[in-house]
Amino acid sequence: MGKVTLFFKDVFTNLYRGAILFYQKKGTTLASSSSFYALITVVPFILLMVRGVGYFLGNLNRTQKYLFIIGEQFFPEVAPELLLKVQLLIKGPLFAGTNFTLLNFIFLAVTTLTFLNSIWMGIFFITGDKNILSLWKILKGFVIIGMTLLMIGLIFILPPIIIFIIKFVQTNYLTRFIYDNFEFLRPLLNFLLNINLKKSYWLNSNTLHITVLIAYFTALYRWLFLWKIEMKEAFVAAMAFSVSVFLGKSLFWIYIYYVREGLMRNYGDFYTSVVGVVWLFYLMCFFYYGACVCHVYKERRELGVVQ
Repeated sequence: MGKVTLFFKDVFTNLYRGAILFYQKKGTTLASSSSFYALITVVPFILLMVRGVGYFLGNLNRTQKYLFIIGEQFFPEVAPELLLKVQLLIKGPLFAGTNFTLLNFIFLAVTTLTFLNSIWMGIFFITGDKNILSLWKILKGFVIIGMTLLMIGLIFILPPIIIFIIKFVQTNYLTRFIYDNFEFLRPLLNFLLNINLKKSYWLNSNTLHITVLIAYFTALYRWLFLWKIEMKEAFVAAMAFSVSVFLGKSLFWIYIYYVREGLMRNYGDFYTSVVGVVWLFYLMCFFYYGACVCHVYKERRELGVVQ
């Protein structure tokens, strides 16, 4: 019990130090820069993701709809129209009849690298590590794009695969034979046999998607910090980012609820766009806060102060 308490105490200490570092490194300025590049690359980035995943799934329309459903998890409910506007914006070039080719992929990826370059610069300003800005950063950018495509693909294919496996175990006659003859598998089989597919919260909610997203950001933070932090430390940073996003959504909703009339009066039809841009800025703040937490862990590891 003492080790668990010590672990959580260490986690909260590093989260606090990450917040101090975020303030010292002008994290809001870094977030502003990345938000700008995110805005000018959002269309090619989404096109890249939809075409990349849709190429394997064979259904661009279904892919883009599902991708925006995932995107809703990161945006407050006060501005759903913004995502709809972006969705309408990409439908033209998405369904214009252009085939998915390697040249098309490279063009979209290079355009997206503009945003990723701002991320590299932000990590550099936080860490001061010039290795981050090496010539390999372009290749690293392609790796991040590949990781993102893999993450989105997993979100698409994992639910039906898991459901198929559970149904197979629950209905196949071999299950009884395995249960009777392989005792070490009984706990796992008991767990699978007792799952109600229609009522399972994990399968029927966004919990599975969130699990994949946390795993993605854990791998992403480790990659951004050149594998100089442990997986559990990257996981703490990913959780800090994820919790900040979902707590921020609630607080942001309360804020917008009280200033909505003023925003609509001042900005009119651009109200949702303004809200969306402000929220994008907060998302980048949360991301760089997670990066600051990673750097705190990295410095402690270099000094030999590890738990």
